[in-house]
Amino acid sequence: MATEKDLTQGNLVTTLLMFALPYVGANFLQALYGAADLIIVGKFCNSSIVSAVATGSQLLQTLIFFITGLTVSATVLIGKAFGAKEYDNILKIINTMTVCFIAAAIFLSTVIIAFDNQLLTLLQTPVEAFKSTKEYVFVCALGLVFIFAYNAISAILRGLGNSIMPMYFVAVSCFMNIILDIYLVGKLHMGAQGAAVATVISQAASVIAGLVYLRKGDFVFKFKFSGIKFDIETAKDLFKIGLPLSLQDTLIPLSFLFLFSLANSMGVAASAAYGSVIRLNAFMMLPAGSFAMALTALTAQNLGAGNLKRAVKALKLSIFFAFCFGAIFFIWQQLAPYSAIAIFSTEDAVLHEGARYLKSFSFDYLIVPFVFCLNGFFFGCGRTAFAAANAIFSAFAVRIPLAFVLCTLIPSATLFHLGIAPPCASIVTTTSALTYLIYLSKKNKLYSAI
Repeated sequence: MATEKDLTQGNLVTTLLMFALPYVGANFLQALYGAADLIIVGKFCNSSIVSAVATGSQLLQTLIFFITGLTVSATVLIGKAFGAKEYDNILKIINTMTVCFIAAAIFLSTVIIAFDNQLLTLLQTPVEAFKSTKEYVFVCALGLVFIFAYNAISAILRGLGNSIMPMYFVAVSCFMNIILDIYLVGKLHMGAQGAAVATVISQAASVIAGLVYLRKGDFVFKFKFSGIKFDIETAKDLFKIGLPLSLQDTLIPLSFLFLFSLANSMGVAASAAYGSVIRLNAFMMLPAGSFAMALTALTAQNLGAGNLKRAVKALKLSIFFAFCFGAIFFIWQQLAPYSAIAIFSTEDAVLHEGARYLKSFSFDYLIVPFVFCLNGFFFGCGRTAFAAANAIFSAFAVRIPLAFVLCTLIPSATLFHLGIAPPCASIVTTTSALTYLIYLSKKNKLYSAI
């Protein structure tokens, strides 16, 4: 199996699908990874434990998102260097990213552990779920270094056009997590703490597999565990592209955490239902997210090779494929929302609340393909500042205010009203992104950012 792949050559449809489908597989497994905790906890524990795992994992995911911008910037820089055949720069980018990730992992772990009470209070964590949520967050915080390491390894390989191996690594982690969840939660009755322990151990396994592959693989560079050097100019490039994404990936989940707090204020059933829908959406959104992630690397390589037309054509194809998936999911949630929530919980109250939310929120499945793919294209072009500003604006000027108004001013508001806000925000994001793309095309400025 090839360790690298040139995305600037060959039939574009075939290249895009062969590169994007492993993304779909990896993201599906990663979503299954997170969902397994809720599914298994939901089968063996009460709704307060389900709420604890849902709230705790959402908090940790929000904090983890701060570093993911750097992984995208590494993919872009590595992809651009690979497309331009500037192989000497690749190891320099990898070394610098490694140092940044180690520092970030230590910092965020410390912050989470030190301020867990305050963070969980801000989320309006239900009293009956507070202790279990704190236990879950503490254990997972200790394992943040493995989450960052996996993302770093994946960023390296995807920049080199290899999307298959990250899928294999997350598969190892996913199946180990399920087995450990069943044992620790089902047999040993460790509850939320058991789910967290399973998560950390399985993440460590995927990192070990990834490091072995990097060390043994036949790459255009030679990966070494020693002699890692930090390059200040490369770090500046990483932060120039990555910081806007880090800001976006931190603030956007915070907007959804605000929605989570509104759901928590409606009671344990609504909290568990909203947490279940978040896990469900990890599956529903993954085709659009996968094509967008694939598009980022493909765009970076092609712009590095000076082939803008191929990158633009890939954008159009990505939107088309992602929209087809979104339409299927939309129809499912409109016709049979209970069947989706039942995957995570069998409690009548949770099923009812979850179905209410999906009836309104599911319109987002039709709009998100445009949002994600346009952003993926901008990321590959290095236009991360606009993409981040656009997403943050729609979140804080549309999603949060609209959700607050609907849930506080409407008497007896339910999750149905809460679900109206996200698709409205996505419409604003898409409109702005299309306008900006047209502007850049007319001014011939798509190349200038990288």
